[in-house]
Amino acid sequence: MDDELESRIDELQIWSVRNEKLVTRVEFDGYRDAAFFANTVFSLAEAEFHHPEVKVEYGAVEIDLWSHDTESITERDIELAEKIEEKVGEINWD
Repeated sequence: MDDELESRIDELQIWSVRNEKLVTRVEFDGYRDAAFFANTVFSLAEAEFHHPEVKVEYGAVEIDLWSHDTESITERDIELAEKIEEKVGEINWD
């Protein structure tokens, strides 16, 4: 991975790199909120024609981002991570 991508990843707040993928886990109070958030992720991904691995649990959503065609993290992954992170920031956590 080049220095520019690494720098952009370092700027992300809720993401880390594990097994050469961008990963995050967002926790909620229940299944309904987690499912609604997962649908938001699906909508963002579909608009970008990008298909992350998304796991919905009771009260949590886990997301893995990486580009299957290059088997690595690319600019597209970081852009989608930024959009997902923005949506997390818009959630009313009260």
